[in-house]
Amino acid sequence: MESSVALLLSGLVLLVLSGEALIRGAVTTAVAFRLPPLIIGLTIIALGTSAPEFTVSVQAALVDQADIAIGNVIGSNIANILLVLGVMALINPFQVTGETLKRDGLVMLSVSALLVAMAYWGMISAVMGAGLLGLLLIYIVSLYRGAQSESQGAKEASENVTENVLPGGLFLAVPVMIAGLIGLIWGADLMVTGAIQLARGFGISEAVIALSIVAVGTSLPELAVSVVASIRGQAGLAVGNIIGSNISNILLILGGTSLLAPLAISDVLANRDVWVMMGVAVLGVYFMSTHRTMSRLEGGLCLALYIAYIGFIYGA
Repeated sequence: MESSVALLLSGLVLLVLSGEALIRGAVTTAVAFRLPPLIIGLTIIALGTSAPEFTVSVQAALVDQADIAIGNVIGSNIANILLVLGVMALINPFQVTGETLKRDGLVMLSVSALLVAMAYWGMISAVMGAGLLGLLLIYIVSLYRGAQSESQGAKEASENVTENVLPGGLFLAVPVMIAGLIGLIWGADLMVTGAIQLARGFGISEAVIALSIVAVGTSLPELAVSVVASIRGQAGLAVGNIIGSNISNILLILGGTSLLAPLAISDVLANRDVWVMMGVAVLGVYFMSTHRTMSRLEGGLCLALYIAYIGFIYGA
């Protein structure tokens, strides 16, 4: 049992450190090639924080553990709203721009509903996966076009990019980026192996482990980035990254993973957790739409709901 916990914790530490290395290396490389800061912020940083979820889901799918691959995504999306946004609001109540809610919030709700539909179908096939990746491409293109007129978004993205540039430039960025990628793959392997062993040792289903321990672990990059942003008064950028992460979790991670191995969705995930994810997405958008502010009271409620959900799935 101790070895399972050691594997899980080692994988978690590797995922967090490697995710940070990958983001900083990629941003520094992009800056070296003079790519616009806004493009870097909207793509590399937003998608980079989803790298742990992606590597865990791919690794799980390759060893025929679809419950971990899908449960990780569902659990991460729930944690991003209830845990991450809840902590942000408790630290510092934040405001959200109308554009974020109208565009990105609507997209998050739409892709969440799409996952509910696929759960009803019971399978995410390679064809469905290709369709999800196509939707992601359309979303990114529309994001770029919309961002051209958002000066505040450009300012915040530029600040975020500057903070992620390595001092050594391209000479240091490439090996750091490669090391980060290797670390993510290795960390995902350790975490999935530890999660499977732990679940079997306690007689807990792999889906529950994925929805809780693995999901929270892979959401740590978003939590760390969001807390720092909230303290620095840049909550708007963090909220955008959280919503963007939820979108990419479904479109990129499940889309890309299903191309490698079709993902069967278990009855437990289809009948319970995917609906919780959908309800949480609606609740998060509702809280942020009330005067476009998320208060400490709403943040506390989100954390209470998350604790209740974790308690429920372990007791079920």
